[in-house]
Amino acid sequence: MPAPLTRRQLLTRAGRLAGAAGAGALLHAGAAGAQGPAATGPAAAPPPAPPAPPMLKAVSLIGDANPYDDTLGVRPYLLDGERPTDAISLWTFWPLLQPAAPEPFTLAGAFRQLSDPGGPGAEAVALLDEQIARANADGRRVVLTVFQSFPEWSHPSTGPFDWSRDPLAGGRPYPGQGRRGLGAHVPDDPGEDGPWAWFVAWCCARWADTGGEPTPGAGLDGAAVGNPRGARLDWLAPMNEPNLTWWPQRSERFPDGTLVSYVAQLMRTAAAVAARYRNGSALPQGPALLLPNLADVLDEDDDPARGTPWRTFATGLLEQLAGWRPETPVGWAQHNYADVKHGVQRGGPGDGRWRAEEAVELLRAAGWPDPAVWLTEGGYQFAVRPARGERWLVAAGKTADPAAADVFSEQVALLRANWEAMARLPVRMWTQYLVNDQLERFQSSLRGPARRRPDGSWQLNDPPYPAYALWPQLGA
Repeated sequence: MPAPLTRRQLLTRAGRLAGAAGAGALLHAGAAGAQGPAATGPAAAPPPAPPAPPMLKAVSLIGDANPYDDTLGVRPYLLDGERPTDAISLWTFWPLLQPAAPEPFTLAGAFRQLSDPGGPGAEAVALLDEQIARANADGRRVVLTVFQSFPEWSHPSTGPFDWSRDPLAGGRPYPGQGRRGLGAHVPDDPGEDGPWAWFVAWCCARWADTGGEPTPGAGLDGAAVGNPRGARLDWLAPMNEPNLTWWPQRSERFPDGTLVSYVAQLMRTAAAVAARYRNGSALPQGPALLLPNLADVLDEDDDPARGTPWRTFATGLLEQLAGWRPETPVGWAQHNYADVKHGVQRGGPGDGRWRAEEAVELLRAAGWPDPAVWLTEGGYQFAVRPARGERWLVAAGKTADPAAADVFSEQVALLRANWEAMARLPVRMWTQYLVNDQLERFQSSLRGPARRRPDGSWQLNDPPYPAYALWPQLGA
């Protein structure tokens, strides 16, 4: 195994790669290597490189206002237009599906509990089966992302939490918690036979490709894989924004004292577990992985209480994983909110380059097997202002560029600009977060906020934001 690269070596090597080729480094790196002695005769032309796969167009759907069906028009909207959406990204919540520890406390016990049609998570699991199967039938590819929350029973070392201390509800945080929610405390056991690994294994088994054949559910009635709908995933993203949302970011329990080393352990664990459900080119076939899903909104000059800067986290992970060749396909994933809204970086090691572009350089410098980036969540994050009733409204005049007319026209311009730039880079997927927002603090949707009526039905934003008309045409 090669000696691990240091963070300084990674950054230096990535900077040399970018500097040697100039602005076109990412598009043409590797096209011209070091030249040896002059040839004595005509050299055979090298075989042409295979064309890069086109960048997949994806939308991330979470919450009741974004079901992948026809009730609120989300499904027909995504299937329409000159360039329909290629992939649907859905979400799951481990504590919702498994609020109590399995009995027995084993992999088999976890499978039976999670697949139990009478269990506490059965309704949510059945809804996922239904939406995934619908997307499969529509010819869409499917990502499942595990939300950044963990069951309290998965980290017994902390003891029961006092939930009045949750800073998201105005409470006094625990040491090392920062501004993160209590539910984002990481599990105690990152190994291949711990509860997190069991949950990853169950997701891979539950939504393995069985050729559409239904089964009772992984772990039930002798079934090793599958579900009653024959639904299948293309990718599983079992972690989300660890550098921003997980805590603690530092602990003596971690191999090198930082969350980076713990996440490296989880990445190895996830790949080893997922590999058990890959079957070469035969069925059943478990999903590939998208990891580590870093948040790109943290830079070195941010408050450390917010988390770990994306560059620091990425280079640290690549140091920890030097020489690793995953047993199953693993795509390097991160988000691109900062790239969309703020454009290329100004100053620092990434000056003049998109964050996603710099990430590709770091991957190349580290010898990552597939030095390309999967943008699994992003878009234009609106500035908001508080309103009555714990609601948040978009601040229409608070643009990133003071010269922009308003945030709605700026959203269109910046989405288009980032899409076009990423399409020229080794970016495998570009994901817009949400079709419909709710009146919450985080808003980035294409249509605007949906509102609950007194009878529980949804009132969609009308007229939609201009970006709603842009998306079906983007990339055509």
